[in-house]
Amino acid sequence: MEKYLPYIVTVLCSLITYIASRMQSKSDMEKLEKQHELDIEKEREIFAMEKEKLEIEHRHQLELIQKEAENKINVELTNTMVSEAMKLPAVREQISLGVKNGSKRKHK
Repeated sequence: MEKYLPYIVTVLCSLITYIASRMQSKSDMEKLEKQHELDIEKEREIFAMEKEKLEIEHRHQLELIQKEAENKINVELTNTMVSEAMKLPAVREQISLGVKNGSKRKHK
């Protein structure tokens, strides 16, 4: 038995080392899984914030486009109204009188 004692000690030491390393590996693997889950959750939060930011920017751009369209329509409507008003003889006569009266006041 003494002849095999060094081999038995070596095998037992190897077995203990193997079991300890397996336990350590399992522990390390669990830590890595938890860290991975935390990293994924963090990335999801970042993605959600970026998505919300892009949605807000998109809404803002749509509002700007809508305001520009409204302004363009208002300008076109005003121009049309002035053009149509200038076609009326009574309006042209009032403008002529206003210009004549204005020029008379400047000369006095």
